[in-house]
Amino acid sequence: MILRASRLRAIINNISENPDLKNQNRTLWDKRMIEEGIMYLEKSAGGRNATEYHLRAGICACHSLAKDYRSTNWKRILSLYNQYLEINNSLEIELERAKVISDIEGPKAAIDAVLRIDTPNNPNKSNTLNSTLAELYIKLHKYKEAIEHFSKCLELTNDEKEQSIYLNKIEFCNQQLELKKKYNLILSF
Repeated sequence: MILRASRLRAIINNISENPDLKNQNRTLWDKRMIEEGIMYLEKSAGGRNATEYHLRAGICACHSLAKDYRSTNWKRILSLYNQYLEINNSLEIELERAKVISDIEGPKAAIDAVLRIDTPNNPNKSNTLNSTLAELYIKLHKYKEAIEHFSKCLELTNDEKEQSIYLNKIEFCNQQLELKKKYNLILSF
């Protein structure tokens, strides 16, 4: 909790629509809190069993110790997620792991990881899964596939705010497809 709280100022002061780690101003992170969080993590590491709390804190520590997003130890984080899945094999953890795979191996590898997720529910019925796939397809400039998955998300939610977000993302993808058509038309002359 201390490691996460150390980022609070950066989250609050973030001008980006998405206050994720990539968009945060790390100079706003509280270094004293990071040191305190690392100290508590080290103290807790004396036992024989790693718990979800240890693994979550380990992931946070990797982010906290990186000087910037690019220098994050993604392979260590992936290893922690792999251990985490042994304790808690949930869709949320699988999708977080897939995002890490995207940072290491690229969006195509992450899409493959998401498509391999074995869920007791029908994966086509998961908003989170479809949204993750759509965002990964955008990274690959595969806007038709992204639209498919955002459309599934739209069908699966009754929340007006979520619907608005998905409609905006579908519109963005449609705009990108139109730009691509115009570009190809210009090149054909």
